[in-house]
Amino acid sequence: MNNKMKAGLGVLVLCLGAYFMSSSDDDGSIEVSTMKLERKYLESKVVADGVLTPETEVKLSANNTTYITDIAVKEGDFVKKGDFLMALDDRQQKAATQASKAGVEAAKVSLNNAKIKKSRQEELYKGDLISDQDMENINSSYASALSSFNASEARYIQDEDALSKLRLIAPQDGTITFIDGEVGDLAQGGMFNPSVLLKLSDLSKMEVYVNVNENDIADISINDIAIIEVDAYQDQTFKGVVKEVAYASITSSGGSQQQVTNFQVKIQMLEVVDGMRPGMSATVEIVTEKRNQALAIPIQSLTTPRESAKKKPESKVSFTVGMQDKKDQNKNQRGKKNRTVVFVVNGNTVEQRFVEVGIVGDRDYEVLSGLEEEEEIVTGGFVAISRDLYDGAAITIKEQSEKSYKRGGGRPGSSN
Repeated sequence: MNNKMKAGLGVLVLCLGAYFMSSSDDDGSIEVSTMKLERKYLESKVVADGVLTPETEVKLSANNTTYITDIAVKEGDFVKKGDFLMALDDRQQKAATQASKAGVEAAKVSLNNAKIKKSRQEELYKGDLISDQDMENINSSYASALSSFNASEARYIQDEDALSKLRLIAPQDGTITFIDGEVGDLAQGGMFNPSVLLKLSDLSKMEVYVNVNENDIADISINDIAIIEVDAYQDQTFKGVVKEVAYASITSSGGSQQQVTNFQVKIQMLEVVDGMRPGMSATVEIVTEKRNQALAIPIQSLTTPRESAKKKPESKVSFTVGMQDKKDQNKNQRGKKNRTVVFVVNGNTVEQRFVEVGIVGDRDYEVLSGLEEEEEIVTGGFVAISRDLYDGAAITIKEQSEKSYKRGGGRPGSSN
């Protein structure tokens, strides 16, 4: 027998042992933990990860491809509106601006000459000294000169504006959070995909962008309260509020063939401290619903309904399920989808009780119907709740000290 066969047999023995292990005591009762139902405050939350982003961030780029000639700031500097930040090579643009300015002057002279000539010809026309055709030609010449002047002036204004944009000026107060390039580097400009040279951010107002799964997005509303944990500030939490919920989805593979659909949610931080920076990782808990006096049961107490011992077939070990067996299982489960139960203590046995649940908190479900306050329910162990218990099963309640007593038989040391 080779090592692989030995290992396989070992796994099989462990599986069989785990299957036949039971939480039952020697007398046939099932050992469980219990608690009495009480009302408590519950919060339903959606948890998602994201990054800090300034509420206002301005990206400064070059209009034309040219070289960086001066950088007056560094990352982290606070600047005021109107402060000089960076200069780009302006020699070509200066020449173009001077040429267009000269063009304006030339067009202005031509316009004045055309205006004087037009005025003289109008006097001659009034005395019938020139023909209608001559007057029309004079008017056309004047209109052409005026049009040329306006075009030259517009070109000059455009060149002057382009020249001014080669000096990058702060459009608002803020902190320099990004600089791309050094003096002498070529800055790519243009209408499409220009390189971002500087980012100016208002760090006094921050937001967190998180991606929320499609299964949870319907629970989130504008103005929901959020609790934000920033990784860099592990001992603190910060308040926030939901400001935007995207309508367009974000689909990704998530590292597998199955697609994951998320929606982006924007959280406005209501508390910001010095030192917070764009890109810091954060975890957000969005509170979607609250209950002040909810009848609550532990999450682990909820299970699926099962048949009583009288109806349960004898257990058999099988590692394969035939098609007919699957059909029988599906047939038995019809009409029972989304039905959940808890086991309620009734003397020395348990009663299987169907319950309707509402919101879910960190550890508890809200009970909408099926249970009453002060009723005692089974809370553990896992094997007992998930497999062994059934309607009418005998139980032994496990004490906190790891000792146990038979339900109805009294605790050890007590008199009956």
